[in-house]
Amino acid sequence: MTWTPTLFDEPTTRATVSVDVGPRSAWLTGYGLNGYLDELDCPRMWCPVRKRLTIPVDRVGDLLALLEHRDHRVVELRSVAEA
Repeated sequence: MTWTPTLFDEPTTRATVSVDVGPRSAWLTGYGLNGYLDELDCPRMWCPVRKRLTIPVDRVGDLLALLEHRDHRVVELRSVAEA
């Protein structure tokens, strides 16, 4: 049996999360990410240049495990050259 999203799922359970990973930071876009970061006790800040949520790159694995494995969220992971 595989998991498939239904029409009546909450937006947090079916929304795609985008993660751009740089040399030191990762930039996040998605619905409900502050709750996940609170649960992981992960430091974060708002990037004024990219206008996205920013976390340290060494905490991306924790976030991906939580989003993909436990909550079955779709995650788009991209590597970027610029910091």
